[in-house]
Amino acid sequence: MVVRASALDRDDGLSPDEIRAQLERVLASDIFRAAPQLTAFLGYIVEQTLAGRAAELKGYTIAVEAFGRSPDFDPQTDPIVRVEAGRLRKALNLYFAADGVADPVRITVPVGAYVPAFERVAPLGLPAEEEVPAQDAFGAQEAQGERAAPVENGAAAARPSRYWLYVAGLGLLLACAAIAFWYWRAQGPGRTAAQLPDIASQLPPPPAAPRSAPLPTVQAVVPVKARLPVVSVEVAETVTDPSLDDITRNFVRQVADTMARFDDLLVVKLPEPMTRSGDGADYVLTVSFSRVGDAIEGHARLSTAKGGRVVWTTSRERSIGDFSDAARLRDTAQQLAIRLAQPFGVLHADARLAPPTPEAGCLFLAVNLRRTMRAEDHLAARTCLEGIVARDPEFHPAWSQLALLTLDEYSSDFNARPGSALDRALAAAVTAVRLAPASARAHQVMMDALFLRGAIEDALKSGQEALARNPYDPDVLASVGARYVQLNRPAEGLPLLERAVALSNGRPPWYDFYLYLAAYLTGATKLADAHAALINAEETPLGLIGRAMAAAASGDSFALDHALQTLRQKVPLFDLDARLYLARRGFSTEVAERILAVINSGGLRPR
Repeated sequence: MVVRASALDRDDGLSPDEIRAQLERVLASDIFRAAPQLTAFLGYIVEQTLAGRAAELKGYTIAVEAFGRSPDFDPQTDPIVRVEAGRLRKALNLYFAADGVADPVRITVPVGAYVPAFERVAPLGLPAEEEVPAQDAFGAQEAQGERAAPVENGAAAARPSRYWLYVAGLGLLLACAAIAFWYWRAQGPGRTAAQLPDIASQLPPPPAAPRSAPLPTVQAVVPVKARLPVVSVEVAETVTDPSLDDITRNFVRQVADTMARFDDLLVVKLPEPMTRSGDGADYVLTVSFSRVGDAIEGHARLSTAKGGRVVWTTSRERSIGDFSDAARLRDTAQQLAIRLAQPFGVLHADARLAPPTPEAGCLFLAVNLRRTMRAEDHLAARTCLEGIVARDPEFHPAWSQLALLTLDEYSSDFNARPGSALDRALAAAVTAVRLAPASARAHQVMMDALFLRGAIEDALKSGQEALARNPYDPDVLASVGARYVQLNRPAEGLPLLERAVALSNGRPPWYDFYLYLAAYLTGATKLADAHAALINAEETPLGLIGRAMAAAASGDSFALDHALQTLRQKVPLFDLDARLYLARRGFSTEVAERILAVINSGGLRPR
């Protein structure tokens, strides 16, 4: 039901108090707090409508009374009201698609006029009043009474089509209860519930069942232990030169130790004596060394334990002195381990196509989102991971990735749910750290969750902890480096980003964007140009921002226009308020202004 100004006095209409309460919710959102002109516009037209003066809402009166223009304002020569009306419609669409998705009243401004329309969301389980069967008249009367009451909590008014999603979410609630019980067992009965990560409270409450259908029976989720891919690192059976035995075994231990740092992506094992090759593993990495004249040639092969499919091989020839030097031997072993185990490495590429475990498939789906940055990939990864934690609430890698995906709801507006995404992300990050305090990834996502909440110093401490836990992970290096760049501290971020790029051939494009931005901020023009070329074809939001900056700096107006047009289509919030979008991504005011200044220099100004 849409209730316009002329219908506000009807018995079934929305009361002014309900409309004003909804207006307050809208104006309190991030989108409107950062746009005072839109706030003034919406507040003025709603109050004028409620006062019965909707017929007076013309371009001239809005410009003079809402925007403070002088009485000689001419709407024919100054399109400010039409432009801001377009922005207002976009802002309302964004709000009701994200923060206001469960609000009880919807406000719109139909195209062609400035008079707002108000729509009440139908109560759960009753699609419309006229659709209620006659035999359920008593229930309809009761529902009518509920509709007339003001709704103060928008999260409680979820839409009917979301009912079954909430029922499915009960499984996740049960999983959260399992986490609480686990912590109570681990910490002792004296630990209070207030000290536990409040994951369940961050979820929207399940609604009442439809009157026309009985409550479905919800079965308890049976815990199923999730597991990561297991890699057995072994000495190849073909090694026949006893003089190289110590070198081979030391090399294998170094590889295993480095790979074990990536404890959110795989499990590493060294075979027990008298066991078969690959026993209990998904992959087998075999290493061998042999003499070739005055040099030593090393071979490594990664294959599947079941079936023996060869995934990847490499070889390298070095002098005997190189392999006899402990430091050089360690460096070579670490390079091999990083190439295999990193988030965008050899194992990731294979597991993405042929997941050795269901959990690996979900994790690498989430990891690969950093390359694509598409809403549909985000939804698929989130759904998959939520199924994992419902079955095994102690599987810390899933909590780490869920924290990152929840931050994407806030920063990229991907599949936003009601309530605070930042609170839910922090709760997931806290859970990951408590389940795996030695995991670098858990501390990395804690950094990201704290950073977007504005707790900068605590965030950087978590970032340094992640680096200490795994200094070989390009994703950790790049994430920490990017945060320094966003804080306008590029001299601290640049070395981390350069090392991340050097270690990751299959890296996502945001590595190169932040390296380009760091080089630009420090005045390293040649380095900036080199990395601008690497993102020249990128269609991710950050890639498009980098392309726009590079095009503006080089005076290429065609490329600048194309990048900005594509960015506005992909990211409506950037078109509405570029500064707000950059702030949500974590950029400091100083860096955001530098980004917009270089784009503005090309003659096309983001709002």
